[in-house]
Amino acid sequence: MAGNFELERLRKRLHTAVLPEPSDGMPVAAVAIILDPNKRGAAVLLIRRSERAGDPWSGQIAFPGGRKAPSDRDFLETAMREAKEEVGIELREHELLGSLPLVQTRTRRVQVMPYAFQLRGPVSVHGNQEVAESFWVPLSVLANIRATKTKVDDVEGRLSVEAYIYNAHVIWGLTFRIINLLLDRK
Repeated sequence: MAGNFELERLRKRLHTAVLPEPSDGMPVAAVAIILDPNKRGAAVLLIRRSERAGDPWSGQIAFPGGRKAPSDRDFLETAMREAKEEVGIELREHELLGSLPLVQTRTRRVQVMPYAFQLRGPVSVHGNQEVAESFWVPLSVLANIRATKTKVDDVEGRLSVEAYIYNAHVIWGLTFRIINLLLDRK
């Protein structure tokens, strides 16, 4: 998808059924890929997580999301609840496009279900204590950014990782992999 990003192409690639919870007992989380079609063709909302002791994703760029709560009926409800808590967006008022494939974190043994939503109108983003910053990234820009090797600090120490650099934000790890799925990059 060089040059631009087409929401209709994405819509055709997404799963439309709510997938069942895996039966292997691994922890489960879900993220909300929130797309604004009115921002430079389409833009995605990303957050920078607050710095918190004991949080393995502390300070990282991410999609709004988190672990499935016992009260969540399914992955979809987890993604919507987490988006409301973390960025103040009620996704029930917007269009669910579908989900990307289940993604497993490389080191923390958590499975993550990414759900894509298209906004139906303007929203105001209000981060909670888990969010240090939120920002919109045009998907046409992401589609044209080349991944680069960069050094990041992680709970495991200093790592050399593939990442996208956008306005000094280093997008790596699970978020990098989900963006590649979103952009249909292999």
